[in-house]
Amino acid sequence: MTYRKFDTCTWRDPWFELLNKDAKLAFVYFWTNDYCNSAGIYEISDKRITFDLGYGIDTVSEDLKEKVIWYPEESTIWVKNFFVHQCQNHTFAISALNSVKSDRFKYDIFLNYNINKLKEYKDKLNGHLPDGF
Repeated sequence: MTYRKFDTCTWRDPWFELLNKDAKLAFVYFWTNDYCNSAGIYEISDKRITFDLGYGIDTVSEDLKEKVIWYPEESTIWVKNFFVHQCQNHTFAISALNSVKSDRFKYDIFLNYNINKLKEYKDKLNGHLPDGF
């Protein structure tokens, strides 16, 4: 079982407050389900989502698009700020990079969005980042 931090202030976030109950549940689900990896970019089918939540991603994707992106062609979810909020050290950063390195699509999304957080650990990420980082 993987433990994750989930900020209790989420419930007071103006963006979150405006979501309907289905979108709120989906947001928590995308953050905490067993498929989610340390990068916050992972494959999951709409069938799995529907089974777990009782409704498909299309029901909430528009409401969540500011913080959760659905790529239906790749069956991929990206929880945009997952890595920034979860990463506390270079070993977590390495784990996140390793979880997406074999998929160029996921790797590019991850690297481009999280470049500033990764720079905090640059001296300890040798060999895990592309040349010129």
